[in-house]
Amino acid sequence: MSHGLIRALIVGDRRRPGVAEGVERHLPFLSSHLDILAVDLDESVDLSHAEAELVLVFGGDGSILHVARRMKENALPVFGVNYGHFGFLADVDPDHLEQAVERLISGEYAVSERTRLRVRLCRDGRVEEEWLAFNDVVLGRESVGRMVDVDVRVDGDVAIAFSGDGLILATPTGSTAHAMAAGGPLLDPTVAAVVMVPIAPHSLAMRPIVLAGDQTIELAVRPTRGAASVSVDGQTAWVMQPDHTIEVVDAGAPVRLLRVLGSPFYDALRTKLGWRGRPDYRIDAAVE
Repeated sequence: MSHGLIRALIVGDRRRPGVAEGVERHLPFLSSHLDILAVDLDESVDLSHAEAELVLVFGGDGSILHVARRMKENALPVFGVNYGHFGFLADVDPDHLEQAVERLISGEYAVSERTRLRVRLCRDGRVEEEWLAFNDVVLGRESVGRMVDVDVRVDGDVAIAFSGDGLILATPTGSTAHAMAAGGPLLDPTVAAVVMVPIAPHSLAMRPIVLAGDQTIELAVRPTRGAASVSVDGQTAWVMQPDHTIEVVDAGAPVRLLRVLGSPFYDALRTKLGWRGRPDYRIDAAVE
């Protein structure tokens, strides 16, 4: 951060309830404490080439995922103001925004660098599509009621081949999303790893596995069963042909999240996921 006013962009989705009103409410304070370069509520700013020291995102976790896609590999620090339901990524409550900004200006913040995955759709060794995944890449069946046959290679070596509904490759950030719902482990967001979670595998032996973050993962689908599709961070799925492969590697382009008032990871698990641990025993309860 510079020693003068911090150069900031305000970004949000005006369609989300409360966002436009929230920006209007806080703009006088923000303008007096930050150098506001632009207010972008309709995606008019090219974030992939923007020059700023801070991006304030008014919205929920999905809004931060969307902003990360718009930024591409631009390493702008992101500061989330939560107008969503969960707030794992956008964890500053609007009522505490002014206090958080004052602490940020005073240098009382931490930067959490979150891994992203580079996802390539390839055919005959040629890249046809490429995306950056902040949460996960999901290879799944295209039609209900049919399984897919998935072959997985890790660093060029055959790892597993299975039939099921699909496969999730998630970043540590994404381990608390779709991967967790499918039975995968939770990863600390600072861990350099990828979690691989089979979706409804047709084998009781199949289990989630945690891979090193620097490994190259290749996915292929056999044409013996149903067709497959691939989605990145829950976005529109692309149909995967039998001669396609998916290559997944560390993107080397992390998202930089600023934390000011946000809770540590384990506090978030307790408060947002209800991860209390032991039951609430009554000490004076009689033993029957």
